[in-house]
Amino acid sequence: MDAAKQRVGEVVGAVKNNVTMATESGLRVVRQYSDEGRTLALRTLNEANSEAGTVLRNTWTSLIQLVQRLKTSAREVLDPSVLYEELRIFFRDEIARNNAFAILIGLGFGTTGGFMLGMWLARPHLPTPIMKSIASTSFRDPDNVVVCQTAVPQFQSASDILVRVRAASLNRIDRRIAFGYGRTLRRMIRTYNSTYDPELPLVLGRSCAGIVEAVGTGSKSGLEIGDEVWLATHWYEPGVASEFVVVPETRVSRKPFLIGFEGAASLPYSGSIALNLLDAHQLNEHTSKGRRILVQDACSPVGCVITQLVHKWGANVAATCHTRSVPVINNLGAADIITFANEHFRSNFIDVNVDKSNFINELTSREKFHFIFLTTRLGYDYKFLEKFLTKDGVIVDAVEPELSTDDYGVIGRFFLGTYVRCRKAMAVLFRTNVDWGGPHLCHLVLERLAGFVNDETLKTVVDRVYTPNEVERALEHICSEKSIGSTIITFR
Repeated sequence: MDAAKQRVGEVVGAVKNNVTMATESGLRVVRQYSDEGRTLALRTLNEANSEAGTVLRNTWTSLIQLVQRLKTSAREVLDPSVLYEELRIFFRDEIARNNAFAILIGLGFGTTGGFMLGMWLARPHLPTPIMKSIASTSFRDPDNVVVCQTAVPQFQSASDILVRVRAASLNRIDRRIAFGYGRTLRRMIRTYNSTYDPELPLVLGRSCAGIVEAVGTGSKSGLEIGDEVWLATHWYEPGVASEFVVVPETRVSRKPFLIGFEGAASLPYSGSIALNLLDAHQLNEHTSKGRRILVQDACSPVGCVITQLVHKWGANVAATCHTRSVPVINNLGAADIITFANEHFRSNFIDVNVDKSNFINELTSREKFHFIFLTTRLGYDYKFLEKFLTKDGVIVDAVEPELSTDDYGVIGRFFLGTYVRCRKAMAVLFRTNVDWGGPHLCHLVLERLAGFVNDETLKTVVDRVYTPNEVERALEHICSEKSIGSTIITFR
């Protein structure tokens, strides 16, 4: 037993001695490799520092030498005697002198152009001012007339006038324009304009009233900032149903002092049409007395003006209107009124049923007329209406005619473009304005209208006043047969 214990003790002692020897041997190996790695790292670092120092010393030496050479060269180049000799040799040749002169001129132009370009690029960016407008955004969509943001118009001439619009009138022609009336000719006119004018959105409105905001430096109209004015524009031009409008001075005049902006906005376009037609057929205060005149749809804007003027001038006026409009038309001077009780005039007229037409029956029972004024767009048979005229009687159509150019194809548009270019060239040559059709609109006509209003010969007839956001209701009312006078959009 004792021997066994002694044997076990010897084995354990031997294992301990072996473990101790192995541990010491491993530590020696680790220390050896550690010492060798440290020696290698120090050797490598010393060599890198030595090489870096050599490179830096070489670079510094090269830099010093370069500076010395530059200083030496600068002394030689900047020596006045050397410069003088070099220039004398260079300019001794005539070709060299010419080339040097050309180089100097080029440098001058280049420097100036570069400076101007830099100033233009560095100019402050000013945002384009915008305004609220009633405009058509397409020619097909039934809901194409909306309130949108458009750019404030800029002066095209030194005689232009900027007007802040207070009220504008919408007419049936605006509804037709919104669906493409005159689009082909308008596109041609715009193509050959010197300024870019996008086709859409197309601002509507033919007449307005407002306050002068700015006057061109070349204007001779006598208008000043703050004056209350009214104006009208042609169907082929941008409309005026917006917060601001720029117009030539020949198209604007002081509004009548007896009426407000809404009433004034109702007259310029329709009143100009009426005066143009009356003048064309020589109807005035001297020639109208005793004439029998029929005004179809006397409650239209043009009909209201014609009815009042010829009545004041002594004519015997008969008028057609809806039953709702009878008190108004009677107050305007029509003593003989043919009324329609239903919604649509068309069902009463001869293009539907001649035999049963209430309109024809009413005309048959009356004396013949010297003039028949047609103020709304319906399909009349002129030959048939001539039966109700005197021997020298005349039918006068106050409605803007249909334009065949709207249906032109490629060939037709080519010839139309040629025609437009020729007329514009002639206008530039003779310094005139091109008239593409429609009533004659100018400040002289507006002044005549203002005189009629101020002496109470002419009254304004405003049926409804809408805000810009109610433009859909306004257009619907315009097309209604129950509308009386003008429909106004206010921008107050």
